Amino acid sequence: MMRNVIHTAKAIIKDNLGNKTTIFFILVFPLFLAIVFAFGFGGMNHVTQVVATNNEQLAKYLNSTQLFIGITCNNEKEAILHNYIYVNVQNNSLFNVTYPKDSKYLIPSLEAILTEYSTHDSAKVTTTQLPGFTYVDYILSGMIGVIALSNGVFGVTGVGAGYYRDKLVERLAASPLKSYEWVISLMLYEIIITFISIVPVLLLGVVLNFIPIIGILFVIFLIIGTLMFSGLGAIIFGLTPKDKLFIANIAANVVTLPLIFLSNAFFYVSSFPSFIEILINYQPVSVLNDIIRQVAVYQQLPQLWEIIYIIIFTVLSVFLGGKLLKLREID
Repeated sequence: MMRNVIHTAKAIIKDNLGNKTTIFFILVFPLFLAIVFAFGFGGMNHVTQVVATNNEQLAKYLNSTQLFIGITCNNEKEAILHNYIYVNVQNNSLFNVTYPKDSKYLIPSLEAILTEYSTHDSAKVTTTQLPGFTYVDYILSGMIGVIALSNGVFGVTGVGAGYYRDKLVERLAASPLKSYEWVISLMLYEIIITFISIVPVLLLGVVLNFIPIIGILFVIFLIIGTLMFSGLGAIIFGLTPKDKLFIANIAANVVTLPLIFLSNAFFYVSSFPSFIEILINYQPVSVLNDIIRQVAVYQQLPQLWEIIYIIIFTVLSVFLGGKLLKLREID
């Protein structure tokens, strides 16, 4: 089995990496998208105005000021990792404010609001500045999940459509190659181009002073994420009538674009309307990005539920993709 898979994967890599259009989409396009969001959407000067606090009433009050977004949180470290300002309230009179360095200019306004909020004449506000993380860090790390998604879905549907269009599938079908071996070969190809695709983004990060921790966990979850979305691409292509291959491209766009732009890849979740925050938090691109950010940026272990979520989603998508994407009507 492995010999067939390796030979087929090599053939797919050779066919596609010699194509200028493919090179553009796996190298230039991710870099272009990262630059657009890092610079064009104010990433270089973006400062979050989210204030996390252990006091629910204060969070509501902050929201009413229309100057800050108040959320409830009992974990100062978690708040700073998300580049939020954190206010620990004690007896409604002592306010300990911890903030990332880029939020410094907001602190005088926040101090005035906290003093006004307090009903005690002896109210005291103390502040502590921490390094925090920039919006560029957020954007570039978010691009990792986007690359895994786009390569996985568009890669499988694009290569599959090309092989059907050029009648290459007929040759494969005449060989001893099994359908599941073909699917595995496609997924190995997607993993390789995903690692190629992240290189320009990581180099851009070095230029912008963003240097993620590329360790074994990063590599493992990048592979798992690519497999998860490659399985999704295989499902889409497997369900597409082979005499109407354009439907696969349409379906891939319909699935992929909302997953990209309704995720935490480019914007903080708090930037979205509250009624879709749950959807954004728990859709697969957001969960994968949370994991990537924790291991590569925040240097933390992912939460257990996130690991289980990604593994289950990957197993299901790869299994279903392997069942649906066939070389022959009868295999």
